[in-house]
Amino acid sequence: MSNENPPPKPAGGPADDLSPAELSLGRVLVIIHQLLPRLADAESVADVQAAFRKAAACLEGARQSHENDPARRVATGRSGAGTPVDSETLAIIAAAIATVLDRPHKLVSVQPATIPVPYLNVWAFEGRTQIFHSHKIR
Repeated sequence: MSNENPPPKPAGGPADDLSPAELSLGRVLVIIHQLLPRLADAESVADVQAAFRKAAACLEGARQSHENDPARRVATGRSGAGTPVDSETLAIIAAAIATVLDRPHKLVSVQPATIPVPYLNVWAFEGRTQIFHSHKIR
């Protein structure tokens, strides 16, 4: 019985659309789940430590593949600049919208805001500053 091959995974299953980072995180969870019953066992300390080192290596691999994942960056959609917005920034914006609206919503696009700055004459500003400093404070 031990020579049998494991059954093939069905196509279109949940593992088909997982990123390498998600697969590594899954490995970490499986390792931790397998270690939980053995944590109190004094005889398996070396095995538990080795498994935790393996889990840490998988976690580091997940972090690196997450940083290098091109799908992690999302295009801004309709913005003229076309600069990518970090997925963490999009999550923060979506959370802020959910807090303010308190109803279901869909984040369609993110566009950088242009804040109009009035013309500032630095010489006039310096002159006003000198005048203010010359006045006596009561």
